[in-house]
Amino acid sequence: MPSWSIHLKVAKEVNKKLKVNKDLFYYGNLIPDVDKNTSINRYVAHYYNENLPYPTCPKETMIDISHFKKDYLSCINNPLIMGYYCHILTDLFYNNAVYSKCWVQDEKNNIIGIKFKNGKVKKIDIEDKQKLKRKYKHKDFELYGKYLYNNNELEIPTEKEIILNNIKYLKNSFLNEELVSNRLEYLKNTFYSFNKLSLIEKIFKHRYCLFTKNELDSLLNECVLYVLKEIQSTKDGE
Repeated sequence: MPSWSIHLKVAKEVNKKLKVNKDLFYYGNLIPDVDKNTSINRYVAHYYNENLPYPTCPKETMIDISHFKKDYLSCINNPLIMGYYCHILTDLFYNNAVYSKCWVQDEKNNIIGIKFKNGKVKKIDIEDKQKLKRKYKHKDFELYGKYLYNNNELEIPTEKEIILNNIKYLKNSFLNEELVSNRLEYLKNTFYSFNKLSLIEKIFKHRYCLFTKNELDSLLNECVLYVLKEIQSTKDGE
């Protein structure tokens, strides 16, 4: 849901408290966004459960944290798995922010509109719903992530061997050396292109649709606190 830049910024801030191996934790934070040729899809990797409706938006599918814990509680202290957990917790947090603030629902909980930061509502045609939802919810987060990247507020994983030595902890063994190598290569050599600011983005800063800059700053800080709390309670067995 948030861009990789936001995920990596959250990971960096969370790890200031956790103090675990950076390469494993940062890479774990990118695991659920699997490549197209991976043996499982993103829906499965994120533990979405079509039978688990979102409390504030019942027409949306929720991430099943309990299912993730069932699979990984025994190795939750592994930094790679902890990073994986951090990613889906971050998605859960940001989904809640969008669902509760931006989606307009009718009496049957159908999503019928998108509410912008200026209070205006755009009605959604049912045939375009998925396309428009993706467009607007990702636009703000991608732009915000670009600013984080260009202000050097995040770090990327680089050490391949330690990552390869730990992918055995993943259920279904859906990562391999080729996939890990390709992703690290992308982060090192191509990731900057995705985060390159256009001329318009440089001149007209923070042209967000759904959130203000201050709201996005607050969301990130609140997300870090939420993730830390959930990781600690999981490690404590609560």
